Amino acid sequence: MRFFLRYIMLLVLALGISLGNAQSFDLQAFADSTKYGWNDYLERAQYREDLTLRQNKLQLYELEAVPFGGNVLKSAVIPGWGQFATKHNSRATVILSAELISVISAVYFYNKASTNYDHYKNATQIDEINHYWGEVETPYHYSLMMVGLAGVIWLYNMYDVVMSTNEYNENLWQDIMTRSNSPLQVGPNGIELRF
Repeated sequence: MRFFLRYIMLLVLALGISLGNAQSFDLQAFADSTKYGWNDYLERAQYREDLTLRQNKLQLYELEAVPFGGNVLKSAVIPGWGQFATKHNSRATVILSAELISVISAVYFYNKASTNYDHYKNATQIDEINHYWGEVETPYHYSLMMVGLAGVIWLYNMYDVVMSTNEYNENLWQDIMTRSNSPLQVGPNGIELRF
């Protein structure tokens, strides 16, 4: 019981101190629109209309923008996929083609080296052993070079997808900001009706 009374007394004391330090609410200062740079209610209405327009454009941007993380993940899985998403089709085609050629070449040379290595293991004559060993080394080194080339292409792909995603989203924002407010628009793809 004593604990409860002490708790209530401390609570009342704290409430009294906080009310004593509270400032009165100045309604005039709160309602003064000139502190925001508006000289009259017309400027305030114009600002509100401009803010609503910008919010609508931001929503449109968020719908049309390519998400950065998802696009990087796409290109990490399949090189060039992220560039296709940002409408950089020629870059995407070159990157994907170069990656496929280097990976297929690496597999081809590795399979050739493996086949020759099987012949090397089965060879019984010293001339055959030397011949097949020589046939193993060259394709194996080519295979390693192609794997290295594939890695370099993949790294460039990751760099390029970051740059192309940023470029695409910046250009998209500029395009959205320059679009007129009319729902009927004429563009390179024909006539569009936006809601």
